[in-house]
Amino acid sequence: MYKWPLNINNFTDQNRSAISEFILHPDNKWTQDKQVKLFEEKFASYVGSKYAVFVSSGSTANTILAQYVKDTSDGLKNKIILPSTTWQTSCSPWIREGFKPIFIDISASDFCMDLDELEQTLEILSDSVACVFPTSLIGYSPNISRFQELAEKYSVKVMFDNCENTLGSYDGKNLSSFFTSTTSTYFGHQIQSVEGGFVFTNSQDEYEYFLMLRNHGMTRGLKVYGLDSEKYENNDVDPLFDFHCFGNNYRNTDINAYIGQLDLDRADNYKQKRKELYEIFRSNLDPQKYYLPKRNRDLEEDVPFCLPVIPYSESDKPKALGVCSSKSIEYRPIISGFLGYQTCYKRYFKNYIEESYLNSIFLHKNGFYVGLHAGLSENQIIEFTKMLNSI
Repeated sequence: MYKWPLNINNFTDQNRSAISEFILHPDNKWTQDKQVKLFEEKFASYVGSKYAVFVSSGSTANTILAQYVKDTSDGLKNKIILPSTTWQTSCSPWIREGFKPIFIDISASDFCMDLDELEQTLEILSDSVACVFPTSLIGYSPNISRFQELAEKYSVKVMFDNCENTLGSYDGKNLSSFFTSTTSTYFGHQIQSVEGGFVFTNSQDEYEYFLMLRNHGMTRGLKVYGLDSEKYENNDVDPLFDFHCFGNNYRNTDINAYIGQLDLDRADNYKQKRKELYEIFRSNLDPQKYYLPKRNRDLEEDVPFCLPVIPYSESDKPKALGVCSSKSIEYRPIISGFLGYQTCYKRYFKNYIEESYLNSIFLHKNGFYVGLHAGLSENQIIEFTKMLNSI
């Protein structure tokens, strides 16, 4: 049992009582029903997107995006541009759908995709790129305006993985309101529904297709949402089992949706608390020994997912990990690290030039993170940074 875990259970005794009453009520369904729809409406309103689709995880949310792009792209657009440091299931759904991955190094300023390198790649390959899929890594908000400019300039689709930045914003708007995006409501993330994920979109066509993909590819799921399914219907089959696309069962439950709504009500409190605790960490950590992105742009609002510990010296990393062990602090690598080192991705990085991925490799070799959650105290963080600084 860690004294400082990656995350804590957010739910109060009052919440647990309410959840118990919900489960015990004989009129409440446990599978997907009205609570899922209500959670979607509330989350879409919070984010500022037109539509939200609640699914079983952030990974299945990414899977739905990859399936949609595959189904609606012409065969000439067979490439997907991805960051070289991200979560594994931000990449694997696209590769499983047959897209050829092009990996871009991350930026030192926000750990998102390096935008200058992205533009250089698009100048050459834009005609064959089906989608650019950046990750808003560990709660640092990227330069959305530049992504918008590149999307328009090169006529390329941009979608976002915001699973680690559910609460972050740009120019006063939630990150997921700008592009079709995903997030996670898994226990370890910024909003908890035990397990779960979301797709956010402002396109009705995408929304309808996502709803069908979530429910085995069936058309009748649209009618539950009051949508016209006639344009998708096939008169040769029973409308109860009318499969328009190659979907799967990515549904979530009313139990998870009910739990998620309780936590969403606290979103603004979490947002403020995470920012305050991160600032204590940042201001007490020795900048001569540890790297943190320098965040001086005016439009981005970061809501950190974790506390990254990134010694400049690779030899200091084992010592910093020793601090965690001595104080029973749980830690993780910074997501995948450099994907080129991972077994299942090595084939896509054959003969790579190390200079092309310097930032990813630096994070891989030097970095890790510890949890950031509302249960942490200022004193805990100050004590931790003092021990790190003494290395």
